Amino acid sequence: MASKKGKGKTSQISIQPTGKGPEAYKDVDWKTITDDEAKALEKDDSLAWKVLTNTQVQDLMGLPNVEEVEKKIAQILQLTNYAIDLKEATLLDYYVSAFWWAKEEGFDAQQTSGFFTVVHTLMSNVKDQNYNLSASQNLEAFRNMLVGIGTETSETNGGLDFLNVKQAKLIGDYLESTLFQHYSLYYFLHHVEREEQIMCTDLCVEVLPPASTPYPPPLDEGLEEAVFIKHLAPPVPTEEEKETAGDKLEETEPQTGDGSGDNAQENDADVAKDILAGVTVAEVQDVFDKVAKEMFVGLQDEIALKLREREADIITRINRIHKIAET
Repeated sequence: MASKKGKGKTSQISIQPTGKGPEAYKDVDWKTITDDEAKALEKDDSLAWKVLTNTQVQDLMGLPNVEEVEKKIAQILQLTNYAIDLKEATLLDYYVSAFWWAKEEGFDAQQTSGFFTVVHTLMSNVKDQNYNLSASQNLEAFRNMLVGIGTETSETNGGLDFLNVKQAKLIGDYLESTLFQHYSLYYFLHHVEREEQIMCTDLCVEVLPPASTPYPPPLDEGLEEAVFIKHLAPPVPTEEEKETAGDKLEETEPQTGDGSGDNAQENDADVAKDILAGVTVAEVQDVFDKVAKEMFVGLQDEIALKLREREADIITRINRIHKIAET
């Protein structure tokens, strides 16, 4: 039986398992003992607590769904790149499914930890370059782990003597339908270099025309100031460029200080005087009369037409009045 000493302190387990199989540990409450106490209960060649400690198994069993188990196992096994690395994603998926299967089969913490050590060891034999075992060699390694299950007299022990024969058969069936059935795929994944495919797309980027006529300057409200200054804003002219531009402007400006502008105005006035010099008043009046007649002929005809229409309308109304009076 288990005895606990020291109130308020870490419990001390003095149980020593007798015999083999799950019955030897039936009085152990794995939820209440520490990791060191759990290891003290095991034999030197036991596979329990090699990969997952008692505390880690208890934490995983308390998680409500597979997603939480996946995050926890990734943290324990330090699989930090499983979201982008196919190898790590495959390993994590295999380990999560194995743990969840053991949980659904009702394995206790010790049995779950031992089973997890089995799947972790077999997968390491596949992926590690130092081992690189074939399917038959890895199957032989698994068979050696099962030695001693269900026997009381055998001195050899594969490290899983806390399992019974039924559980060992379930584990064998599970590994056959998962790891060994897809052994070639796992081997190919970890040992065959895949050809890298680089996907690229050529993009044609149109650049805005320079900010000069006829193109207006681009709007800078939607750009950061640093981007606008670096790529769009015109460069600030230097002092030398300013002096050069000033000299060119002075050269192209018209000279107005020598009286050339006044001379041009005087010439235009003289030309106008020359044109009207030979025209008499009678000729000007005659021109105005012709223009007036041409403009008012059409207007007179239009007014006369409207007067005739108005006169006919009035006569029609008077006739109607006479007819009504006679009746």
